[in-house]
This record gives sequence, structure tokens and C-alpha cells, in this order.
Amino acid sequence: MTFDSILALTDFTTQSEHALDRAALLAGQHNAPLRLIHFAEEPHRFFSDPIARLSQRARQLTRRHGIRAVALERNPVTLDDVVQECGNASLLVMGPLWQRSWKTFYRGTTLDQFVHDSPCPVLVVKQAAARTYEQVLVAVDLTPRSRDLIAFARQLASPSALKLFHAIDTIEESKLRSADVSFEAIRANRLDSRQQAKDRLVQLTRTLGMAGSAMAFDVGNGDPAYQTAVQQQATRAELVVVGKRRASALARFLTGSVAQRLAKWAESDVLVVPIDGLAEPVPMMASQG
Repeated sequence: MTFDSILALTDFTTQSEHALDRAALLAGQHNAPLRLIHFAEEPHRFFSDPIARLSQRARQLTRRHGIRAVALERNPVTLDDVVQECGNASLLVMGPLWQRSWKTFYRGTTLDQFVHDSPCPVLVVKQAAARTYEQVLVAVDLTPRSRDLIAFARQLASPSALKLFHAIDTIEESKLRSADVSFEAIRANRLDSRQQAKDRLVQLTRTLGMAGSAMAFDVGNGDPAYQTAVQQQATRAELVVVGKRRASALARFLTGSVAQRLAKWAESDVLVVPIDGLAEPVPMMASQG
């Protein structure tokens, strides 16, 4: 995938300004044009002309980073307007927008809606953009799409260190407990699941040419979103990459997707990549043993 255009969202708060700086760094890294759009969850009375301010920021970023930055002269802008613009972008960069409207309560926060509805990958920026990403953590589910997700992360960030993480859901273990299976049998099943996951991760790193010193991965047990957030804190990764699939309306309302929850819980920036938008995967070989 090439990065033909990057779209960055701002409401001129400090966090959204971090998003603009990160978007500019990525635009320079990939020689991609940067489009800025003003989107505010609530109107700011102290900005009489947000488009003029947006144009000023575009000129500043152009001079500072040597990129092509332009302001989209549309005001006001709705969430649906931004989603439509995402159809012409390779990446949406935004800060964490937590507001939840009573009119669209069932759809979650503004951040939830962008993560769910955007046709292009969404980068949620939480930290100041002082440098390019060096430590990247990729949450993988070990399906054939995992390779495409990792390749996308490497292409976007070009990190000096990349680590893979897989969380084994404990639903199967809960079923064993409810069936009064012995502790020893449950423990053996847990160890077997971890070993199988590690074997597949080794295989995955080899197919991607990451074997040897560049190979780094870990396996955890529990809710994938929570465990990945914990792993991010432990490794101090600057960026977490996670794939997303379309969830049903009921699942979205009750729990949200793994990507939505991780975008909230991780302390680092989070890149959410629509799995279905990636290239057709090449099937992975079955794990041995």
C-alpha cells in the first residue's frame, strides 16, 4: 500500500495539535500530501474563523516539515463528512475524542464512531510527536491477515524495533472450569495453547523475514484489548497496531470491538487498520505438533 494522502483532524486543542504534528511527520516520511480538516465535537466560541486558523496551521506545517499541507475549507463539518473524506485518504490521523452524543448514544463516543466507520486506517494520537516511531507493538490474532497487518505497520512506521503480541482468549478455559475439569487438565490446556501460539508466531516471523535478532514476540492470556494495553505499558511501545473487522450493532453497543477498547486503554498512539481493506492474504501453514 502506498500513502497517497493523509487526512488530519483538529479542533485546535492540545491533543489534536499533537495529531497534526504526527500527521506532518508521517507526510514527510512518505512524501504524501497532507489535508487538514477542522472538526469539533462542540462549537468553540473563541474561534471566530476556524478555517483561517486552519489555513495558518497548514502553512506552518508546510514550512516546518517541507511537505504539501492544505486546509479543507469546509465549516461546519459533521462526522459523516469526515468519514466521506476518509474514502479519499490512505490514513486518518486524529486525537482521542471521547464525547458521546445522546442522539447517537448507541454508536459510542466520537472516537468509537471514527474507528468503526472509517474506510481507511485510523491513527489515534495521544502523545506529543517528537520523533518517528521507534518501538512498535502489533497485536495479532494469528489468522492469515496477521501478515498483512504486520507488513502495513512496518511500511507506515519503519520502526527500529517491532514486537508481535498475541492474547489467548480465556473463553475455552472458562468452559472447562464450568465443566468441572481438573486444575491439572486446565493448566495443561493453557500451556499447550501458549506453546501452539508461540510456534505459530515463530513461523510468522520467519515468513516475514524477521527471524534472528529482529524476532520479538510474546503471548498472553485474557481479554485481547486489555492484555495488549498491559503489554504496551510493559514494553513502552510508542505505537500499537491492531486490526479491526466490522462488528454487529449489538456487539458494538455492548462491548465495542477490540480495536475500539484498545484505542481507549493504551497509553501510546494506536493505529487501527481495517483488515478487510488489506490485500488478499496468503494462507499460513498450519502449526506443527
